[in-house]
Amino acid sequence: MIQMTKSLIDKKFAYESGHHVYFSVTSFKKYGKLSNKNLDELKLGSRIEVSNLKKNPMDFVLWKPSKKEDPGWDSPWGRGRPGWHLECSVMSEKYLGKQFDIHGGGLDLIFPHHENEIAQSCCNNSTSEFSNYWVHNGFVTINNEKMSKSLGNIVTISKAVKKYSGQVVRLALLSAHYSQPLDWNEKLLESQRATIDKWYNLYDGSDDKIFLEIAESLLDDLNTPGFIAKIHELYNDASKGNIKSKKIFNGACKLLGLFDLDKKQWDEFKKSNIDVSESFVLQKISERSAAKKKGDFILADKIRNELLGKGIIIEDQKGKTIWKFK
Repeated sequence: MIQMTKSLIDKKFAYESGHHVYFSVTSFKKYGKLSNKNLDELKLGSRIEVSNLKKNPMDFVLWKPSKKEDPGWDSPWGRGRPGWHLECSVMSEKYLGKQFDIHGGGLDLIFPHHENEIAQSCCNNSTSEFSNYWVHNGFVTINNEKMSKSLGNIVTISKAVKKYSGQVVRLALLSAHYSQPLDWNEKLLESQRATIDKWYNLYDGSDDKIFLEIAESLLDDLNTPGFIAKIHELYNDASKGNIKSKKIFNGACKLLGLFDLDKKQWDEFKKSNIDVSESFVLQKISERSAAKKKGDFILADKIRNELLGKGIIIEDQKGKTIWKFK
């Protein structure tokens, strides 16, 4: 990082001021291209440090002094530490080269972090591009709230898969385009679980490859919602007896990482995640029958919904009530 900072100074893209080293944003003509920001219109905000040491308010720090209690390293500009952006440029060059294919990150990193990475890397390495493709993901919320430790609403993948299985969690995550926001909630997971449960009606365990035209949406910026819509279409066709659609349907599901359990394993997983006994279900069915005989249909519906909430479906057929796992 010290070496890159020295190099940028030597090439007149950076300057020292008061033991700080700043990158001069006006020295890089493409600054603002990624975030589609005009340098003249940018306003000073919470993410831009205001300092009278800068030649331009938009200049960002490459190196800054460290207080005695802070981490620091010796440098030509005194004891200090690198700025926020420098380490990423140095690491990517070391492991990926001066120019590489894909750079990822959250939408909140486009400006100023990724913009600054581009500026310092392109100027130091004399390249026209830093990364060929930028992939920015949308935010995941929990019941329309930001995930945070303070709110205690962080959900880990390891915890989620115990209740819903990996393929349900996977389908839920893929249901929104990676660049769009996704709200993580029980309704979403239950919906995806029900979808996979329905799809298992056409599971055949085959390893047929899908045709390219079915996967076109994935070639269009990983459009997973579009691909999932195709799977729904294939399911509908296959349900009408279309053998070809059934083969493609199974292949498409497996391409997304679904159907990693066979039908029997899936049914066993569902049963293992329903914390009710058969005697409990039969008792509730008996209570519901008694309520219906008394004409208390409100109570009967309440019992049906209670069982449904526990993953049990009851159906009245020819004077009898049967039950099954949802």
